[in-house]
Amino acid sequence: MASNTGQRTVNAQGETRWQDCWRWDLPAGVMEKVDGRGAEGMGGLGRFVLRFRVPVGIILVLASAFMIYGVTKVQIATNFADFFPRNHPYTQLYEKYKVFGGAQTLEIMLKARHGTIFTIPTLQKVTNITFDVNKMDGVNHDEVYSLASYLESYAESVPGGVSLQPYMYPNPPANQAELDLLRKKVFIHRDALSHLVSRDQTATVINASFNEQHMDYKELFNDAQAIAKKYTDKDTVVYLAGEPMVRGYGYHYLPAIMICFIAAVLAMIVLLYVSLGHRNIWWVPIVTGSLSAIWGLGFVGWMGYNFDPVMLVIPFILTARDLSHGIQWQGRYYNELDASGDKYVAIVATTNYMLPPGFLSIVADIAGIIFVSLGGIPVLHHIGLAGAVWLASTLTMVFVFEPIFLSFSPVPRLKGGAMGEKLWDLTPAFFKNGLGKLVEIPVKPGAMRGGLLIIAGIIMAWGIAAGDQAKIGYDTPGTPLYRANSKINRDIYAISKYFPVDEGWIVIEAKGALANLSTGLAPETLRMEARMRGYLLSDPRIIQVETPATGIFMPFNQMFHNGHPKYYGLPTNVRGASDLMYLFNRSTGPGQMQHYFTNGEGAISCVRLMLRDHTFTTLADVVKGISDYVSQRITPDPHFSTLSVQWLGGIAGLYAAANDVIFELDIINITFVLVVVFVFSVLAFRSFVAGLLFVLSCILANFAAFIYMRLRGIGLTIDTLPVISLGIGLGVDYGIYVVARIQDEVMRGMRLTEAVSTGITATGAAVFSTFAVMVGGIVPWAFSPLLFHNEMSVLLIFLMFTNMFAGVLVLPAFIAWSRTRFISKYETQRVTPTTGQLATN
Repeated sequence: MASNTGQRTVNAQGETRWQDCWRWDLPAGVMEKVDGRGAEGMGGLGRFVLRFRVPVGIILVLASAFMIYGVTKVQIATNFADFFPRNHPYTQLYEKYKVFGGAQTLEIMLKARHGTIFTIPTLQKVTNITFDVNKMDGVNHDEVYSLASYLESYAESVPGGVSLQPYMYPNPPANQAELDLLRKKVFIHRDALSHLVSRDQTATVINASFNEQHMDYKELFNDAQAIAKKYTDKDTVVYLAGEPMVRGYGYHYLPAIMICFIAAVLAMIVLLYVSLGHRNIWWVPIVTGSLSAIWGLGFVGWMGYNFDPVMLVIPFILTARDLSHGIQWQGRYYNELDASGDKYVAIVATTNYMLPPGFLSIVADIAGIIFVSLGGIPVLHHIGLAGAVWLASTLTMVFVFEPIFLSFSPVPRLKGGAMGEKLWDLTPAFFKNGLGKLVEIPVKPGAMRGGLLIIAGIIMAWGIAAGDQAKIGYDTPGTPLYRANSKINRDIYAISKYFPVDEGWIVIEAKGALANLSTGLAPETLRMEARMRGYLLSDPRIIQVETPATGIFMPFNQMFHNGHPKYYGLPTNVRGASDLMYLFNRSTGPGQMQHYFTNGEGAISCVRLMLRDHTFTTLADVVKGISDYVSQRITPDPHFSTLSVQWLGGIAGLYAAANDVIFELDIINITFVLVVVFVFSVLAFRSFVAGLLFVLSCILANFAAFIYMRLRGIGLTIDTLPVISLGIGLGVDYGIYVVARIQDEVMRGMRLTEAVSTGITATGAAVFSTFAVMVGGIVPWAFSPLLFHNEMSVLLIFLMFTNMFAGVLVLPAFIAWSRTRFISKYETQRVTPTTGQLATN
């Protein structure tokens, strides 16, 4: 070990420079520098970090290099299945019976500007679009439905049997006679075609499903847009909808999102300079924040997680949190440097002072995001784990690496007045006076302080009530990811006026294949499906219900009897149903059987619900309707004792599953966060009252966010939950740092009221700087083309403001009013400030 001696020199500018800055131990005399206290005042983590700064620094640099390589593995990509809870019965039903179709469905509506679609040029466009869609990468050719598809057909009697005839495949009508015949056929089968041709015959739709495992949303989006542009003219207009388009717009807007990201980073750097630029190493928090980001992104890369373009705001928020802790540390370091005049003393003192509140704050931040991983939704699981690593790295970067980095740096040189100070000098006097009076409120007894605490209580009660009534899921036919007037939402609204934009399944499985009355082809089973269809269609939000009974057996039974209307009904026995199913299977193309059955035996069938939207109320009412029908009509009937009715599959089922999990997950998350904050606050301050105070502070700030969400109409969705969860821990460190500073000053010998004033003015100023830097970085997101980014940015600003209000005003006011024991007890004791060890006066 190197010797414990060291020399320092002071240059003409008053800068202290250590000649042996690469020493492994502390230079002689450093431990006696802190306010005349003994060597024991320089213990704790601060002494350890400086004593072993070289090996510890090397370890952190090597770990960062390892994480940098992981960053190279990060991909901006979307995995649709990751957005839904895998363990939910609806999701499992969807995964088990994907043979009935995937959720990645592109919907293209062709609408005539004048008249109907029954013109030769318009129908030619329908054929061309159908063929163009079939050429797209990843399309499932057996799930492309339109008037021009061979999959859309009607039953027709032929000598000796029944045949299925396509409406318009392979060629559209070539003359007026063929056009009139097609129009007649469509009119006859208008109920069966209600999901493809509008009632007024002015619009038609082309639906195509894509393989989820080979989805390239960016390429698919560009191909779909090319189709829309190609076939939109003075006679027709093309609209695009479906999950591929919703996710594809994220890639379309990616350049604009990156501009917001860059603008946000630049704004934070500028505001950081305004706050700390009066010294020449003001940029150190940028280094530590960047390294924390590298650790977080490296974890993402090594774990093989992807970043959806829409979720790019989350890495920014995490980095901003890292930066805010660095600002708090740097600000306190400047204070200790000015007080001691010695760089090493200031580093050790700052590290020891800031670690307890910093650790508690980071734990609160981690708690805010880690528990979203418990909901079984993969994308939230990834965000929760990556966010926890990202935030946890702040402990090493800010409280270990930053002291090491500064120990190898020259003493921060004063460059004159800070930009913030210059701006303060230009601030109008009335504003300064107002702030001065605001600072006095927590300290000065009277009606103002009492009113402040009462207002805080009212906001807390209102927020709890608003949180209890928080909206779940979507409440409009479009997507809340984008603005109401965005192209995707305009297209979805336009299509939903005529056609379903979502699909759900009810899977009926015959368990007892040997019991005729309980098989999938038994007359009682088919009759039940037909009755279920009529029952569900009473809901106007269900546009169409397709069942094997009404899609195969009833029309085929009629055609099998030479088209006589009285035979438009169900066969009277299993043998008749089996014969009709055989005819259907022989006369249809590949994939058509899977529209109704998993195979040719008929034991597992699908009832399809075509929905106008997937809003929360629609899905909740549909699920309730199915549940009521099953419990009242199927379960009590002994004929169906061996039938298993399972719901809700399809994309509607996925969104319904998410709705079931989201609210429960949010409540669990909030509860766990409050428990963590309480436990660690009790441990950090050795007081149950302290734990209760910080829990109430979290409730005040974060439940107040529910007020904003309710007023703004923001619901809890898979997209908003991680941001809201980050907000739970976001800003709680404001109160932690202020209260810790108040306790430190009382332990140093101040009276409680003086310590409260110091905490508000000194640490409160750092809190405001942190608040300004973070708000400056969040504001550019309000101008993002994504409504999601706009809403979340304003929500985060609101959260940080309420946290600052609670931490800088409400908590100090309560402490000054109640003289809480965990702080006031130190008024009669003396304490060594960096170790927290007590000694009686």
